[in-house]
Amino acid sequence: MDLKITKEAWGGFKTFDAISYYCLIFLLKDFLTIDKKNRTNFYFVLFVLFSVIVLIGGLASEFPDKTFLNLVKIFPVFIYARFFIKECYLDPSFQARAVKAVKISYTAALIFLFIQWVVGLRFTFYPELGPNTFDATLNLIRYPGVFYDSQASGQFLAMGCFVFLFNAKDATKKNLSINYILFALSITGIFLAGSRAAFGGFIVGLLVVFFMAANKYRIYGVFLIFIVAAAYMFVAPNKGVFARTANISEDYLFRKSIWEKAIEISKEHPYLGIGMENYQKYVMRHAQDQYLEINEGELLYFSQPENGYLKIMVELGFTGFIIFMFFLTVPVITGMIYKIIGWVDYRISFFVASLICFLVEFNTVYSIWDNRILLLVVTMIALIVSYPMTPVKNDEIVGSYVK
Repeated sequence: MDLKITKEAWGGFKTFDAISYYCLIFLLKDFLTIDKKNRTNFYFVLFVLFSVIVLIGGLASEFPDKTFLNLVKIFPVFIYARFFIKECYLDPSFQARAVKAVKISYTAALIFLFIQWVVGLRFTFYPELGPNTFDATLNLIRYPGVFYDSQASGQFLAMGCFVFLFNAKDATKKNLSINYILFALSITGIFLAGSRAAFGGFIVGLLVVFFMAANKYRIYGVFLIFIVAAAYMFVAPNKGVFARTANISEDYLFRKSIWEKAIEISKEHPYLGIGMENYQKYVMRHAQDQYLEINEGELLYFSQPENGYLKIMVELGFTGFIIFMFFLTVPVITGMIYKIIGWVDYRISFFVASLICFLVEFNTVYSIWDNRILLLVVTMIALIVSYPMTPVKNDEIVGSYVK
């Protein structure tokens, strides 16, 4: 889905973009039709408002040349979400099939990561990997798996692992065992990626599961502690995420200087921002100290301020930032409320935990430039929004929906 099919000069469109627009051609009426009884109309309004902000903000910026291209490139993910949710309403069994598809994709990525761990970094899809893959100071390898960057890999693994806790009510013991083993292996994968933010997001998501899910998952939490400890010992204390705790203060001070500059820029352009995908162009003109020296004499200006939220705020202004946050926080809040009042079963907590995990991770890096992470985030949102309402009592599903 993240494979480019056109050159950057022609827009840098990817496989996912082409598939989405192809579907839109034949299903345009379904995309535009608004069902007043549908719980998702609020999100359709947010989509329209977000598109308007991107358009007006881009045209009003110093760099308006790619405004319409940026607008065209944000549509595919909304097309995907709209059709996904509609299908969930039309076919109640679709949600379970979608979760199964996520599990298969995640398992493939996990297998790839472990092969890379054994074989080495030459086992990759990319001719070059991200600059933070190898830390010469700590002599540390952060395995990126199927991704270009290890941070992206860590975020994907931490966010996606919760789907293995989602299983049908009538799942066999064998099926449950396989899913729980894969969940445990995913923790090792997070360690190998060496992403502190991903690990922190995973821990927060896990706490959400313990508080929201059925009682048996709180019991499983005790066993999970042993699994985490075993994974830690297996990967070794001087590798992965734990090896990087020594330089937290240094990393924080470095990032703090970038964050302060980003906040300063957002205050100068509070309402509409500097235009989508214009961060690097802006700092090259107005903040020329915002760069990294990759090699001697080779400078790389920041394309994002080491914080996903700040990038959104700077490029789309406070207006666009608020709309963006609605997309992420409203599903989390509604999912929690529906679970508390008993309108949905406990399994919605796994999707809520996944989305909360992303909310934590996104604080360190703008990762949704990769379609695989973006699709996983949007899938979790869609699964929460379209989650079937079922009578629930004492954490047990008493309705007809069991798959």
